[in-house]
Amino acid sequence: MGQGWELIKAYYKENNAIQQNIDSYNQFIFDKVPKIIQENSSILSRVEDVEVRLNNIQILHPQLVEEDGSRRTDFFPMEARLRDKTYTAPLFADIELYRKGVLQDTKRTAIGELPVMLKSKLCNLCGLKEDDLIKAGEDPKDLGGYFVVNGVEKVLVNQEVLASDKIMVSMDGNKAISEVLSTRGAFKGKVKLVRNPNGILEISFPSSPKKLKFFVLLRALGFKVKEEFINAFEKIPEVQNDVLLNYSRLSLESEEEALDQIGKYVAPGQILAYRLKRTYEIIDNFLLPHIGQSEDKRNLKAYYLIGMAQRAIELSYGMREEDDRDSYHNKRVELSGKLLEREFMQAFNYFINDIKFQIDRNIVRRRRLKINTIIRPDVITDRIMFGMATGTWAGKLTGVSSFFTRYNFMNPIIESRKVKSTLDSSRENYEARSVHGTAWGRVCPIETPDGPNCGLIKNLAIMARVTTDYEGNDLEPLLRKLNVYEK
Repeated sequence: MGQGWELIKAYYKENNAIQQNIDSYNQFIFDKVPKIIQENSSILSRVEDVEVRLNNIQILHPQLVEEDGSRRTDFFPMEARLRDKTYTAPLFADIELYRKGVLQDTKRTAIGELPVMLKSKLCNLCGLKEDDLIKAGEDPKDLGGYFVVNGVEKVLVNQEVLASDKIMVSMDGNKAISEVLSTRGAFKGKVKLVRNPNGILEISFPSSPKKLKFFVLLRALGFKVKEEFINAFEKIPEVQNDVLLNYSRLSLESEEEALDQIGKYVAPGQILAYRLKRTYEIIDNFLLPHIGQSEDKRNLKAYYLIGMAQRAIELSYGMREEDDRDSYHNKRVELSGKLLEREFMQAFNYFINDIKFQIDRNIVRRRRLKINTIIRPDVITDRIMFGMATGTWAGKLTGVSSFFTRYNFMNPIIESRKVKSTLDSSRENYEARSVHGTAWGRVCPIETPDGPNCGLIKNLAIMARVTTDYEGNDLEPLLRKLNVYEK
């Protein structure tokens, strides 16, 4: 036991107990926010040829806006606590307003406020020495990792969720189900492929028709002749039998017919050209967006779906076992940065829609378009601060933000390392509440509350650490170089 504590002491000489939360927040501020805005930097009006462009995104250090509208840069968390203020940083951008291709107005202005995590790179306390921290009214031993909202200290509770972009198979009665939670940014779309007892494969994804035949979707994705369907699956008799059965039920001969069958659901009553256009938009944007959202990714999506179908067929014939959803191999822990990314994405979408609404309203009322009249920074700020204050989060999550109590020195650390499951606490979920073997070394098997939250609210093990989000963009070139990736 003594040697174990020596190891723990050595570990914490080099590591901070909540550094993972700070690293996650830093990634959100300096990587995710500019990327989200850049992907939506051009905003087009619905009424006339009006465009708003956002450029040169910059997040400044925390500032306090006084009653007279002036901004103070010497703003520290203690002042926010004492004056019941929110410790935030302004988000600035260069905004250009075009009408029929002609520049009408340009201005650099704030488009919102973001909550600042204490001791992050954005915080004014970052890099201060012990004496300077004391002068700022802070405890030098305080590790940070929390926020000050309306003078109250708040912490974002880490969320335990199912792993995204990972295929998992299970049995539902006599149906074999293969599904994946495809994630891109804050958007999460479940793709569910079902093998019915009669061998017919059906698929559903966001905005798709109900009980869409899987081979109809493959036809829409460019599969033309019978050999393409057969050769795409493994040469296993049971699998090939299901392939031939599904192909025999495919009555559509062309890609356009398959697209139109989907289009009649997503755009009913519209002309053929518009139905086909809408179908392509649905396939590109909502079908497996983690693979990509461009036209050249459709072939990759088709083969990914074939891999899902193959697993469902194998499961139904007893050739593979169900995936364990309670295993930590199939789970992820979302830290503060990832949670704020989801909330900011939703708030920014509201901001874009509000700009379009303000433009349309000014055009209808025949008012002159100006940046001051169409940009409302409070849209982003109010959305995020509502979530921080109430704990109600994007994705219908609740209890994400909680009060930060300081009964003793350890309590803030425990609060920052708490992990909450997204499962409903009013349901039994016996298997989800019990300790899984893969939790060893990751989650403490003892520290959990009594009552309905037993087994659903946990704490990270004393030496457990959660890594930050990783895009993996450099993996594909590496796999190609090693000749283990084939497009």
